[in-house]
Amino acid sequence: MDLWPWTIKARQSLLSTLEQLDDDQWSTQSLSEGWSIRELLAHLTLAARPPPRRFLTAVARARGNFDKANHLLAVADGCRPVAVLLEDYRSVVEHRFSPPGWPQAAPLGDILLHSLDVRIPLGLPTEHPAEQYEPVMGLLFSRVGRSFTRTGRPAVRWVASDREWTDGQGPEVSGHIADIALTAAGRDSRVDQLSGDGMAVVRSWLN
Repeated sequence: MDLWPWTIKARQSLLSTLEQLDDDQWSTQSLSEGWSIRELLAHLTLAARPPPRRFLTAVARARGNFDKANHLLAVADGCRPVAVLLEDYRSVVEHRFSPPGWPQAAPLGDILLHSLDVRIPLGLPTEHPAEQYEPVMGLLFSRVGRSFTRTGRPAVRWVASDREWTDGQGPEVSGHIADIALTAAGRDSRVDQLSGDGMAVVRSWLN
């Protein structure tokens, strides 16, 4: 299945949201730890079209730590004027790039999760069709997808209430698939929307 139409549409939707923000909103901390919303926008541009030379330099500075290099670049670019950040993002919205060895679900997951990272702290509507999260869930719960979340995620049975989707074994945690995705990725902002016998271990993991 070609996931790029969903990815591009989600990028366009977030761009429309970002174009309406005021100065205070741009400085709001996103749900991505360590990034304001403007720094998160810088990351989205870098992720959609990575600058090879700059990225390799950042990885070297970070002593081979990919996540740290990613953070350094986003923080550096996030200092640029908002108008420049928006224009840069417009230029990559339709660019089709997946990191080598990663499926199309990776850029889809990046934009869906980061859209929540932006909209939730701003109190804005967050809805995307539930079906779009299913390929992202497949990635989040795969071995390669561990880089999308914090370590030590507990063994529970995740059950979507708005799709026919489940994963894992153990005590149950249920809720909307978007809220499960955000929680499974290590964010606690929607954990109160979930329920089930497995919530105690999930809350303990997130704290």
